[in-house]
Amino acid sequence: MNEALTLRCRAAFARKLVAVVLLGYMSIAVPVFLITEGSNEGIIETLLGGCLYLVILGAAIGNAFGLRCKMILDDGGVTFVESASEIRLAWTDITAIEVSGDSHTWEVEVRTATGDHRPSALKCLRWFGQPKSLRQTVETLERHRRAASA
Repeated sequence: MNEALTLRCRAAFARKLVAVVLLGYMSIAVPVFLITEGSNEGIIETLLGGCLYLVILGAAIGNAFGLRCKMILDDGGVTFVESASEIRLAWTDITAIEVSGDSHTWEVEVRTATGDHRPSALKCLRWFGQPKSLRQTVETLERHRRAASA
């Protein structure tokens, strides 16, 4: 590989995009409701609604930053670009790449001698089965890892 390859798992990106759209809608709907119906409620309900609005807005902004998640593969290793940070792993440091998860998400676990990493660029919802784009991304990572160690 002569030049860097940038990858995004389409399923993981779609999960973040749906969250941004839904939370963005809620960050508009809650203040509209508070303005139009807030005068009928008490001060405590209005304050709680304002707090709910701030939480929803913060989650929307956090997920929007998550849209920049990607992987940059080159001869030396892989860089996982996260919402607010970057993790650089050399191909020689990676011991295994496995797909795991809980009851509602798929996660890719990148194992190294120093610990396990679960990049958010590779976290997908578990709806119908393992997404094809996640499998392809893991296969690409494995192929580059094997080529670098050979």
